[in-house]
Parts: sequence; C-alpha cells; structure tokens
Amino acid sequence: MFNLKVVILSVILVAHYTLATPIPEEDTKQVVYDEEMAERIAQLIKGDYNKEDLSVKDEYILFVINESKKLYEYFHEESTKLSEDVLADKEVTENEDEDVKDFVKKLSTYLEMAKSADNVEEKLTSLVYFYKLMEKYETEDLKDPTKTDFLIEGYLKKHGMEKFDEEFEKRCNEFLKEFLERAEEVKKTFNEQELEKYSIFIEILEELKKDLSIESRLDLLFAKIDAEKEKHEDD
Repeated sequence: MFNLKVVILSVILVAHYTLATPIPEEDTKQVVYDEEMAERIAQLIKGDYNKEDLSVKDEYILFVINESKKLYEYFHEESTKLSEDVLADKEVTENEDEDVKDFVKKLSTYLEMAKSADNVEEKLTSLVYFYKLMEKYETEDLKDPTKTDFLIEGYLKKHGMEKFDEEFEKRCNEFLKEFLERAEEVKKTFNEQELEKYSIFIEILEELKKDLSIESRLDLLFAKIDAEKEKHEDD
C-alpha cells in the first residue's frame, strides 16, 4: 500500500535535522538539539529571508519544506476524493455485512478528520489514520484474508486506489531521489566541525542510499531516528 513513511519523512527529518552531535568534550558524545539551526528553519518556514542570502543548506531545507507540502496536499486531496467516491457508492453503503459497515464507519471518520484538520499535527494524524485503515485491506499482505477483506479491497480498487497508490509512490520516489542528491550537495559544504556535528544526519543519508526497497530503507531510517531519540531522552 502507500509508503506513508515518505510523507512523514520530510517533516521528521526537518525536525531531526536539528539533532546534532557536538564536538566531544572529555571523550563524551551526547545528542543535542542545535538551537541555531532550529531558529533558521523557523525563519525559512515563515519566509523570513532574503533569497540572495540563502546558503546551500537553506535551499535544501526549503526544498524539503516545499516538496513535503506538495506531497501532503496531493495525498490529502486524492484520499479525500477516493473516500467520497467510495461513500457515494450504494453498493458499499447499503451492504449489510457487519465488517463492511465497520469499514464505512471508519472511512467516514477519516473523511471528517481530513476535512476538519487545520494544522500539521491534525493533518498528519488523519493521514496516518487513512494509511492504517487501507493497510487492513491489502490482501496480499494479510496472513488469512477473509472474503470481506477481498470485497472491500475490490471496492477501493473500483474507485481508483491502485492508480492513487502508484502515483503516490512515483512522487515519493522522485522526492527521495532529489532529497538524497541535494543532501550530498549540502554535505560537500561542511567543514570538519560540521561533519562531526551533523554525523547523525550523514549516517541517515548513508542508510537511505543502500540498495534496498524504499520501504526497507525507510525502516532503517526510522529505526535510527528512534534510537537517537531514545538516547537523547535518556541523557
């Protein structure tokens, strides 16, 4: 189904881009938040900058911000449209099967969440909800799919789920490719101190460049981020 992790990826990486490893003191490394970088990201998000003064790093952050916004908008628009189409289908809504009724109820809940979301957190919550719901009906990934699972999957395909999934994955692939290419350009501008300071970010890039599927690479990425986050919280 959807590589929703890619949608979340951009936001998490902007937030975790401020995770930096300072120059070790007394041979002790600790993960800290780079307040200066966090402030710069906030300025860029607000549009508080002069284009002529943008650094390679600034342009990279703007790319992540702008492209992730496009991915959000596409996913939100298409998932909303698909949900409306499915819920307008009487074959679906008038089906008396209890599992189908439950699906209709949950899809209606998503539609309400998606339309009422007015901040990033609410939008993200609604997208995760949609992803988790759709995941339940990806029959090839289910251990023992039921007849109803196949039926609901058929309803979704009838209203364009496969096309939506393929287009979204295509956009995610394009985003990830440019994300890595631009990140390498940023890395080239780092001096020795910055290479040490942003070692976590660089390690994440190396993980993402591995010759694996997108899903596998992102699993590696999220595992790394979670490990660093836990380490930071424990310190």
